[in-house]
Amino acid sequence: MPTLNHPLEKLLKTITYKGVPFEVVERPDVLWVGCIDYANNNKDESDINSMLKRYQRLVASAPKQERINPDWDASISINYGNKNKPNGLMFAQETYVGKQDERYDLFTQPGGLWLRVLCNKETNLAIFGEEETELWKYFACNVLQEAAKENGYKENPDVHVGIEYHCHAEYATPPHSCYIYIPICIASATSE
Repeated sequence: MPTLNHPLEKLLKTITYKGVPFEVVERPDVLWVGCIDYANNNKDESDINSMLKRYQRLVASAPKQERINPDWDASISINYGNKNKPNGLMFAQETYVGKQDERYDLFTQPGGLWLRVLCNKETNLAIFGEEETELWKYFACNVLQEAAKENGYKENPDVHVGIEYHCHAEYATPPHSCYIYIPICIASATSE
């Protein structure tokens, strides 16, 4: 599986949790173009399936020169942490181009520090004791938050985004490469 060599990321350091390498990276603000479904509109699973089909039809076929990282796309979990804003799920690609078209949704991911981990058989086995696991377990079991905490970081309370990066160039030959990201900050820093 290839390592994600992201053109806009700067690898700051590698940390270890449960014998697994996690990477602290710095990212600038990034514009995502894709299709978003807000939770208050999400009546059942078919809404997500139709959103994914819309994304594949409209965005996945975009010219590669418009994409920051052409072989990768993502699902982004947007949790505003605010009762007045709906949570959402977005299928998207990072882009150099702001699409001025109502068929597309745009989202700006804030820059800063992010913690990422490669999800594969070895990582799953070390963390969960099984070779295969659903990706949501990384978030549900607070794996990244615990890895951050053990290494002097905490999840950034001001950025309510989680990212799953998927290498769509590998979709035909599963398992494809996948990374999960959360925003972090130094634990002693406060945002109150």
